[in-house]
Order: sequence, then C-alpha cells, then structure tokens
Amino acid sequence: MSTFELEPGGLAQTMRRKKWVNGLTVALSQIMLVGFIGVAGQTSPQNWWYSVTVWVLATFSLYWRYSRPRLVTTLVVLCLLATVPLPLPALDVWWTAPIIAYHWARYGSRRVRLATLAVATVGSLIGGWVFARSMTVYDQGALELWIGFLFGCFCCLTVTVIAWFLGDTRRLRENRHRALIERTRQLEHEREQERVMAALDERARIAREMHDIVAHSLSVIITQADGARFAAIARAQGAGHAPVTEDHGNTGSLPGTPGQVSEAQEPVEIQALSTISQAARSSLEQMRSLLGVLRTDEGRSFEPLPALHNIQQLVEQMQGLGFTVEFFAQPDLEEKLPQGAELTSYRIVQEALTNVRKHSPTSPLVTVRLSEGRSARRGTLDIDVVNAAEPSPSDSMPGARRGLLGMRERVDMYGGSLHYGRQADGSFRVFAQIPFAL
Repeated sequence: MSTFELEPGGLAQTMRRKKWVNGLTVALSQIMLVGFIGVAGQTSPQNWWYSVTVWVLATFSLYWRYSRPRLVTTLVVLCLLATVPLPLPALDVWWTAPIIAYHWARYGSRRVRLATLAVATVGSLIGGWVFARSMTVYDQGALELWIGFLFGCFCCLTVTVIAWFLGDTRRLRENRHRALIERTRQLEHEREQERVMAALDERARIAREMHDIVAHSLSVIITQADGARFAAIARAQGAGHAPVTEDHGNTGSLPGTPGQVSEAQEPVEIQALSTISQAARSSLEQMRSLLGVLRTDEGRSFEPLPALHNIQQLVEQMQGLGFTVEFFAQPDLEEKLPQGAELTSYRIVQEALTNVRKHSPTSPLVTVRLSEGRSARRGTLDIDVVNAAEPSPSDSMPGARRGLLGMRERVDMYGGSLHYGRQADGSFRVFAQIPFAL
C-alpha cells in the first residue's frame, strides 16, 4: 500500500458528486488573490512575484486534489515550505493545509490518516516558529517571542486538527452508512434465499405427495386392466375360442395368473387391455425413478395420505392442547374433490393451525370452516381459518412465512386462490379457494 492511498470507491464517488466544490474553491482563491497582491506588494515588494507564484501554485492545484491527490499534496507541501523564507506568514497559502488534512482524513487509509496528522503537527510547529520570527521586526523580547511561538503553534494546530477531525468524522459516517446499506442488502438477499429454499422444499414435498397419489392411481389402472384382460381371456376360453398359450416372456403377466392367448389370436379388446396395463406399468416405473429420489427416509410412511375427513383430527389435537376451536364442515365435500385436492385442503388447515400455535399461543378462539362455493362456473372448496387473537410479529421468528408460501404453492397447483392477513377486528384470517369440476 502506497503512502497516499484512497479507500476503494471514495475517489470515484467524490469525483461524481463533488466537482462543484473544486470550482468553488478556485473561485474563492481568485477573489482572495486581489487582496493578497496588494498586501504582498506593500509588505514585501522585493518578494512580490515569488509570493504570488507560490500562492497560485498552492491554491489552483487544489482543483485536481481528487483526480491527482498525491501530486497535489506534494505540490502544496512544497509551496508551504517555500513560504518559510518570507518575512511575514503567508496566510493565504497556509489555508490550503487544512483542506489537504481534511481530504486525507476523509478518503485516506488508516496509515495515511495517521501520517497526515503527524505531518500537520510538525507543520504547526514550523508555522509557530515562522509566526514568532515575524515578531522580531517589532523588537519583542524573548518572552514575547515564546508566547508568539506558542500562540502560532496553537492556532495552526487547532485549525489543521479540526479540519482533520471533520474529515475523519465524515469518513466514519459514510462508512456506517455504507455498512448499513450493505447489511440491508445482505438481509434482503438472505430473506429472498429463504423464500426460494422454502418454495423448493415445499415443491419437493408436493412432488413426493403427488408421487404417492399418481402411483396409487396407476396401480388401480394396472389392477383393473389386468383383471379385465384375464376375465376376457377366461370368457373367450369358455366360449370355445382360440386356445390359451402361455407367454412366459411377457413381463406384463402377474405371477400365478392365467395364461394369455398369443398376440396374433388375441381379440382386439384383450390387446387393448394388455397395452393399457403395460403402458401403466412403464409409466409407474418411470415416475418412481424420477420422483422416487425426492422421498427421504424420514418422509416414508405406509399410512394412507391425509384426506378431508382427517381435518377433524387436527381440530381435536388443537383442542387437546387447550385451544378453543370451532369446526364447521359442509357434508358431502369429499365426494366432489379429487384426492390431491383433499390433501391440499388438509395441508392448508394444518399449516394455519400450526401458525396459531406458533404465533398466538393464547388465542381465545379459532374457527375452521369448510364450505362449497361457486366461481366461474365451477365449484370451489372454501377453506376459512380465523384466529381471533392478534398474532405476534412473525418476521423475527425462525421459518417465518414459509408455511404461507407453501400454502400458495399448493393452491396454485389447482388454479385456486389464497388470501391471508389481519382483519379490522384484529383477528388473522386465512382464506383459500380450491376449484373443482361440477
């Protein structure tokens, strides 16, 4: 790291936003030039051009302190040293020192900031000596000269150190602001990642459950197709049609089942049933190879999937935990819903009641209502879960809103809708609609 090194991003940001400061600084320098020329001409006519040259180099170089900070700093320091031989303090040149101190305290690294403070201290001692030396023209005594030296050192050091602390304070404030912005972005990124992971987990869970549903349906198709095919073969044998020939190479036959006629002699309906059975078996094997990997050891169960009538068990579990739960269910809803929609309904009520336990453990009343509705010439299962208590803030709890995201994933699979939020009376409501064919 070089002696003069800016923190990353500080220089570029300053050049974009603070260009007008350079122009203002140069303009003020030009205004001060008029008075300086007059004073220099009266007090030091023999050094007039020398003083003006040093002043112009020191002040006008400040315009490039953002684009060429090391070059400008070196030039200003040389100009300040060049004023030491002058009989009077060149205050119009000295004022560039606090500007340089402010600049490096704000944009420099830690080593550069400390070096700037050390150089400012040494420069203040030199300034005090120059100020005391200028008093010799008035025939002052030793005590007055020491007082002048201390006074000059104090003034130079105070102005420079104040400028340095102002720059350092501004740097700390900007660093805190950038850290806060970065922290906010990181939290937003983490929250978004949690939402994505929750959605992926829920989709994997849905895929596992859909595997069970589709596997069950395909198994029914295979069983019915095989049964119909065997019945057709037996009926054909009883009617005296083509004799039955065993086909041990056909993997579609079940062990211990009747033989089947050869493919050339099979009636069309038997061939169709055989094709259905083989296609269903092939689909079942492919689906197990694709979706079976999503099933974890923890998630494997030989129990049947939950259905609509199992919601009563969820209500009883809540009541066993001390909650007051009112449950209303319209009859004959199970007959109108497919198995997958029943499972989705169960999971929605389960998640809603879980949220009550997590966020409202002292809820006085929970209402669960299942009813049939109408939407766009279709029937809908309306699921309404109302928590009478006002839930606690959920953003600070682990897994907050993941269940709600999972609900939406499930409802979207069936083209339904999900609404949740706080009501006017302070309660929290979860309302879902799952459409089904009439």
